[in-house]
Amino acid sequence: MKKKLIAGILGVTMIAGMITGCGGGSGESSAGTTTIKYATYSAGPDHLEDMDAMIAEFEKQNPDIKVEVEVIGYDDYFTKLQTQASSNTLPDVFEMNYENFNTYAGNGVLLDLTEMAESDEDFSPDMLTGNTYEYFQNDGKLYGLTEKVSDVVLYYNKDMFDAAGLEYPQADWTWDDLLTAAQALTKDGVYGFYAPVTYNELYKVVAQNGGALFDEDGNPTIDSAENVEALQWMLDKMLEYHIQPTSEEMSGKTPEDMFKNSEIAMEVTGSWMVTTFADAPFEWDIALEPGNTDQVHHVFADGIVASANTKNAEAAWKLIKFLSTDATAAKIRLDSSWDLPATNDESVQEQYTSQEKPEHREVIFEAMESGIMPPVVDHYAEVQNAINEELNRAVIGQQSAEEALKAAQEEVTNILK
Repeated sequence: MKKKLIAGILGVTMIAGMITGCGGGSGESSAGTTTIKYATYSAGPDHLEDMDAMIAEFEKQNPDIKVEVEVIGYDDYFTKLQTQASSNTLPDVFEMNYENFNTYAGNGVLLDLTEMAESDEDFSPDMLTGNTYEYFQNDGKLYGLTEKVSDVVLYYNKDMFDAAGLEYPQADWTWDDLLTAAQALTKDGVYGFYAPVTYNELYKVVAQNGGALFDEDGNPTIDSAENVEALQWMLDKMLEYHIQPTSEEMSGKTPEDMFKNSEIAMEVTGSWMVTTFADAPFEWDIALEPGNTDQVHHVFADGIVASANTKNAEAAWKLIKFLSTDATAAKIRLDSSWDLPATNDESVQEQYTSQEKPEHREVIFEAMESGIMPPVVDHYAEVQNAINEELNRAVIGQQSAEEALKAAQEEVTNILK
């Protein structure tokens, strides 16, 4: 959710490539095959070959359909989609995250899949795990199928814990336990902990403190006392306790690079990072993330949707169904640790947890039991940007936690009017 869910989790540059398909636009080719376009953000940059393999399998199963794939960096993806939606040039099929789904569905740019799903004898809702079939529904209509889910957990350097004589993170740890360990690990250019100070982190951390950014009716409650306390905790780790590096102290390095270089001992990041850290030159593992009053974890979901203007609805549905429920597609995703497939298959969890690293991979499933989905409100991107701007000012000391959330409350209230 993913991700990436998921919040700066992919590269910022656009990676465009056409793979496993004939050229030209969507429609019928001279050979009688149907060509459709598919856009994705989560395949790049680490899963381009896996995407190739999935499309090759789809085309093998559907020899009358060819797929042109465009992989776009997450930071550019929704800007491009907005432009395409305005000009009625959306790809036939495209990846969509949970956070933005309702906005697109509400604007009428997505294809209603309800009838095709109900009439497809080779499909049933129970082919998807848990309640993931419901994630990409709006006003009782089906607009997409969940393809994969992910969450955020605590990664830690076991060698550094061993050298410091510390107990590994435990399931019942609180913020205080995390602080104590991080302080013991912070020395000689090494920081004990890292988590971003962003909107995507804020809505989870306030929940760990019994707060919420919005009430049940979608009204902003951003500047509540619980939320101010939670943001203060996020800032204090950098500005008071110095267990987390500031942007200046990171000197342009990513937290993932610093973790792999043993410059950060613990990092809160997504389940998708198990592949990135697989070749780290030290022993590492994952644990549930500590909370304060509550233990809460990010859960992200990515789905596959189609354009309401596609001229190839049946082919689009076949690709959506394949990417969400096909066993071979799920295996490719699992073999590459590209998040968890949404397909309801008992072998999925067994295959996922049986991989060598990390040792306690089952934590990724356990975290989902205390998971929180991103809050879904109108004008989601504007709301996110407004809050992030205030957080950024707090990070550089231009305003306090209380001032930042008060300003964000006012801005978001105006946005949602």
